[in-house]
Formats: sequence, C-alpha cells, structure tokens
Amino acid sequence: MVTVIVVITALASIYLFGRGDIAGRMAFSAYRVVHQREFHRLVTHMFVHGDWMHLIVNMMVFWSFGNFIEELFGYLAVGGQMHAPTLHLLMVYFGGGITSALLSLGRNKDNPYSVSIGASGGVASVLFASIFFAPWQMVYLFGMVPIPGIIAGVGYLFFEMRAAQRANDNIDHHAHIYGALFGFVYPALINFDFVGMFLHSFWQFPWR
Repeated sequence: MVTVIVVITALASIYLFGRGDIAGRMAFSAYRVVHQREFHRLVTHMFVHGDWMHLIVNMMVFWSFGNFIEELFGYLAVGGQMHAPTLHLLMVYFGGGITSALLSLGRNKDNPYSVSIGASGGVASVLFASIFFAPWQMVYLFGMVPIPGIIAGVGYLFFEMRAAQRANDNIDHHAHIYGALFGFVYPALINFDFVGMFLHSFWQFPWR
C-alpha cells in the first residue's frame, strides 16, 4: 500500500507541476473549506507538491517509515493485537494529513490568501507512529547522522514550534506539528495496550 500511495502521489504531483489552476483547486484553503464548503481540499492537498525537492523529501520519508509501519501493523495483526492493518496504515497517513488541516481551520478560516499543499502532515504522522513503536530506532539526519528516533522527534517538534512562532516562511509548520501529534497518539487510540509497549520500549535504553 505504501508503494501505491507513493506512486499515485508522485504522478499526481508531477502532473500538477506548472498547472497552477488545477493545483489551486486542490490546495488546502481554510477559507474555502469553511466559507465555500470545499471539503475535498482536506484530502486533495496531500497530492500536490510545490517542487521536486518538496515531493522527493516527503515521499522518501514516507517510503522509509511507511514500510516499517506497514510491516509492523501486519505483524501485530498476526498476533491478534490489531485488525485491518492496511486500514490503520491509511488512517495514520491520511488521518494525519486531514487532522492537521482541520486543526488549521480556526487559525486561517478568514484568510483567503492562506493556502498549503503537500503530504507533510501525513508524513509526520507516519514518522511519529514509528517513533511510538520504536523510540530508540535510529533515524538518519540528512541521510548520514544517526540519531535515536525519540530524540530526533523531540528536536523536530521544538524546531517546528519555533518556526511556527516566527512565521517568516511559506511552510505550514503547524501542519507538521499536528500531524506528528496525531501519529504519536493514534496507536493508543486503537489499542491502549500499545501504551505499555511504548513504555517498555522507551525504558530499554540502547546503552543498557
């Protein structure tokens, strides 16, 4: 399923490069969702990216951690701890993207010029779901520097919160934050026993 999502998102995004009229109708706009009831934007913005770098980074991160989550959910389903693993994978990814958009409605509902595109909310959700299940698994900063996931996650949230406060770029940092929090909380919502798994993994420090 991860491969299918990556391929569809890549094809859609590449097609929309240079087609601003269509991309504009798919981008997330809190103003248009609230005042014009264009609810499709809550989902379609995840299939639009601003440029190659935006697309490649999002899909590489999703590919890496999405495959881990897909395999893990399958394992949990075999063990009877989860049902419909593919559905839950979709919920983590699209739920993160949709939730990040919904939580932005109040902040931008009266600003017709505020729009955002990209799957970053869903990607952050998948990333933090993987941190929930494997907090000490190494992630590689810039593809080279190994950092434990839980430490990288805290650093990521700190950076995004500071960037959101400054608000001096065109990046929707709030979407990243909301998506990350959704992904981290989601496992506990579907099976509270997963909280015990997280705590057990968290206390298994790699140096012990």
